[in-house]
Amino acid sequence: MLFNQFNSSLLFFLLVVIILQLVSSSTASISPVTSPFIYTNRTAIKERKEAEALLKWKTNLHIKSQSLLSSWAGSTPCNWVRINCDNSRSVTHLNLSTYGLRGTLQNLNFQSFPNLLSLDLSSNSLYGTIPSNISHLSKLLVLDLSTNQLTGAIPTSLGNLSNLTILYLYKNQLSGSIPQELGMLSSLSDLQLSSNNLTGAIPPSLGNLSNLTILYLYENQLFGSIPEELGMLSSLSDLSLSSNNLTSVIPASLGNLSNLNILYLDENQLSGSIPQELGMLCSLSDLALSSNYLTGAIPPSLGNLSNLTILYLYKNQLFGSIPEELGMLSSLSDLSLSSNNLTSVIPASLGNLSNLNNNFQELS
Repeated sequence: MLFNQFNSSLLFFLLVVIILQLVSSSTASISPVTSPFIYTNRTAIKERKEAEALLKWKTNLHIKSQSLLSSWAGSTPCNWVRINCDNSRSVTHLNLSTYGLRGTLQNLNFQSFPNLLSLDLSSNSLYGTIPSNISHLSKLLVLDLSTNQLTGAIPTSLGNLSNLTILYLYKNQLSGSIPQELGMLSSLSDLQLSSNNLTGAIPPSLGNLSNLTILYLYENQLFGSIPEELGMLSSLSDLSLSSNNLTSVIPASLGNLSNLNILYLDENQLSGSIPQELGMLCSLSDLALSSNYLTGAIPPSLGNLSNLTILYLYKNQLFGSIPEELGMLSSLSDLSLSSNNLTSVIPASLGNLSNLNNNFQELS
C-alpha cells in the first residue's frame, strides 16, 4: 500500500516538472525585442518625448516666432515643417535657418534628441548663451548657430561632440576665449568663429584638427602670437586670422600647409620679416599680409606662387627692392605694395603680369 502511494506521488511530481519545463521554454521563445507591439510602443514613446521637447521650446519663443511654427502641433514631429526623421521616426535634422525666430536656447532639452545629426538655427534673432548641455547631442555632425545675437562664452563642453564635422558660430556677440577643448574635435573639417568679440590667444590645440580644411577666426579681438602648431593642419585650404590684435612673427611652419588656397593675416600687429617658407605654398591664390608692422625685404620665393591671384603687402614697414621674381606670377590680378619703405626701381619684369587689374600706383 505504501509503495503504491509513493509511486503515485513520484509520478505526480515528474508530471509537474515536465509541465513547468514546457511552459518555461514556450515563454522564452517569445522575444520582447521582436514583438511588433513593444517595438511600436517604444517608437511612439521616443517620438512623443521629442515632440514634447520641441513644443516646450516653441512656447518659450516670442509670440510671433510661435506663429511661424504653427505646424508644430500634436505628437508626430516627423510631419512638422523643417524637421527630418530616420526610419525609426526619430528626429535627425532640425533646420530653421532664416526663419525669423526670436528667443533663447535655454528651454530646448537637447537630451531628448539622441539621433540628431544636424542642427541649423542660423540667421535668426536668437539671443542669450549657448547651453553647455548641447553636448548631449552625441551624434551631431553639423552645428550652425551663426548670424544670431548669442552672447557669453563658447561652452567647453562642445569639445565632447566627437562626431562634429562643421561648427559655425560666426556673426554673434560671443566673448571670452576659444576653448582649448575644441582641439579634441578630431572629425572637424570646417571651423568658423569669425565676427565675434572673442579674446585671448589662439589655442595651440587647434593644431590637432588634422581634418580641418577651413579655419576662420577673423574680426575678433584675439591677441598673442600665431601658434606654430597651425602648421600641422595639413588639410587646410582656407586660413583667415585677419582683423585681430595678433602680435609677434608669422610662423615659418605655415609654409607646410601645401593645400592652402587662402591666407589672410591682414590688419593685425604682426612684426618681423615675411617667412621665405611662404613661397612653398604652391596652391595659394590669395595672400594678404597688409596693415601690419612687417619689416625686412619681400622674399623672392614669393615668385614661386604660380597660382597667386591676389598679393596684398601694403601698409607695412617693408624695405629694400621689389624682387624681379614677382614678374613670374602669371596669374596675378591684384598687387598692392603701397605704404612701405621700398626703394630702388620698379622691376621691368612686372610688365609680364598680363592679368594685372590695378595700376603701378599700388607700388608706391
